[in-house]
Amino acid sequence: MAPELPLSIFKAPLLSPLAVSALLFFGALSLAELAVRVARVPRIAALVLAGAAAGWVRSRSPAAALVPVPSVLLEALAMVLLFEVGQRVPLEWIRSNPWMLVASVGETGATFCAIFAVLAYGLGRSAVESLFVGVICMAASPIVVMSVTKDLRARGQVSERALLFSTLSSVYAALTMQLLITGYLAAAHVQLTLVLQPLFQLVGAFLLAAVTAGVLRVFALLTQARGAVLTVGIICSCVLLYAYASPLGLSPVLAALFLGLLVRATDRSHSLLSHQTSETGAVLTLAYFILLGASLSWFPTWRIAGIAAAIVAIRLLAKAAVNALLAVPAALRTGKGAMVGLSLSPLSSLALMFAATIARHPGLEEAGEISAAVVLAMAILGPVLTEIAFRLAQEPTHPLP
Repeated sequence: MAPELPLSIFKAPLLSPLAVSALLFFGALSLAELAVRVARVPRIAALVLAGAAAGWVRSRSPAAALVPVPSVLLEALAMVLLFEVGQRVPLEWIRSNPWMLVASVGETGATFCAIFAVLAYGLGRSAVESLFVGVICMAASPIVVMSVTKDLRARGQVSERALLFSTLSSVYAALTMQLLITGYLAAAHVQLTLVLQPLFQLVGAFLLAAVTAGVLRVFALLTQARGAVLTVGIICSCVLLYAYASPLGLSPVLAALFLGLLVRATDRSHSLLSHQTSETGAVLTLAYFILLGASLSWFPTWRIAGIAAAIVAIRLLAKAAVNALLAVPAALRTGKGAMVGLSLSPLSSLALMFAATIARHPGLEEAGEISAAVVLAMAILGPVLTEIAFRLAQEPTHPLP
């Protein structure tokens, strides 16, 4: 007679933390693809929304909660995608048309001022909180813009300018955030190191990126790597860059962008560009947006949600209006200038990292909550608006799914 097996033998592996987490990830990917195929939801927004749903379910599963969402993995994936952004950014446009830089500074500065004014004067928030939230929300996500561009195979003035402006706005935000945090910790004491902090960030991030670019070039030259092997080498380089940037007090965002720009400028054979179209690169993008969605926190209170809604509205208006006003001097039609502003809607892990950073400092906890709430809204809504802008500009070459 066969011995009777207890049900716990089957139940234990099914409800293990790792199994539940894997099932949630698998379910999120399936849900996102169904939304794309059936409901025609933009792929990036579907991935983030499905990841957010999986994160919500996970928070209510005692087993899955034991395996936390690896924030280090999310940041490492962001570094790889930022490297790719740096490879794609057409900085030569600025030399040929300086009005592009004026438009970039103008739209980012106007967005910051509008958000600061709404928070400080309209909603009665403190000046310090308004400064930090304004800096976090003034930038756009170059990772999302690049991913939507690749997904639609968009080609044209709007998509190219959106990638350039979102990258530059991230640089402005990273430098300003470092300056604000340093000043906040220094308790408003004017010091030479505080004044020189942005310069140190630029030079230090550039030098670290230059060393990493040299290592990556040697790797590609010695191994003649292509496809998945090349992508793994790039991932290792970006992880090393992240590992050394933070202890040195440098911005990983700037370092990753500089790495991509340096590779773009020095890789004459374009051998390092092949990873952009590899299957491994596509897998990284899928994993990034699902993990991003799972990392987002839902609105803690209705009051925070209302403040976030006001910031979202004024942010969209500022970006669209200023880009439309400065479009003609920058050699673009006014309508397409507004589309550039609309395509700069997304926020993602960069803003999420900034929000988490300020939330750790005493007195800035609510500023971190407000910023995270705006990131939640724009991580989901932003890719949709970017795709709408590209389609209104008639730039996608990829048919609807």
